[in-house]
Amino acid sequence: MAVKDSAHNVEIELKARIRNREEIESRLAKFMRPVGNIDKRDEYWEVSSRDPLNPGIFRFRVRREAGHTTITFKEKTFDGNLEINREFEFGIDNEAAFKAFVERLQGRFVYKKQKTGTRWESETGIVAEVVEVAPLGLFLEVECVCNTQDGIGQEEAKCQLYEVVDWCGVSRRALEPRPYSQLLGY
Repeated sequence: MAVKDSAHNVEIELKARIRNREEIESRLAKFMRPVGNIDKRDEYWEVSSRDPLNPGIFRFRVRREAGHTTITFKEKTFDGNLEINREFEFGIDNEAAFKAFVERLQGRFVYKKQKTGTRWESETGIVAEVVEVAPLGLFLEVECVCNTQDGIGQEEAKCQLYEVVDWCGVSRRALEPRPYSQLLGY
């Protein structure tokens, strides 16, 4: 399986709390195509720096989805309700070996999260997911991944994300600027 180079990807995303899954999915069906159901099981791990001149914590995610496991780490920034991440991802085919590697680095398990729901895609590359995140409730997530090398405008992507929220009839007051980690208390 070919693996995409994610070193130059910028993921722009926003999320909103919703009450009615069926209503949102019905609205999405008018301008996006359904991709299918999702079940993302995430574990978050961290490794402390041993460098006294540069102390800090490096956090990464281990995501299990149907048939594959992906490791992701991000450089996060925020712009109002938008989360803008430079993200790095790679797949692994031997999770036991990877966990042994993390243990050697004295990695520490922090928390886990599960998202279940449906995924939708537009012709322009916008992805929407209607997900339940236990115990937080239902969310509409909308994202676009831009490659920093091909000149796709981040401002245009931001506008498109807000348009999806508007087309779904979700109030801008329902937008949730905090990341799930913060909502979950981590």
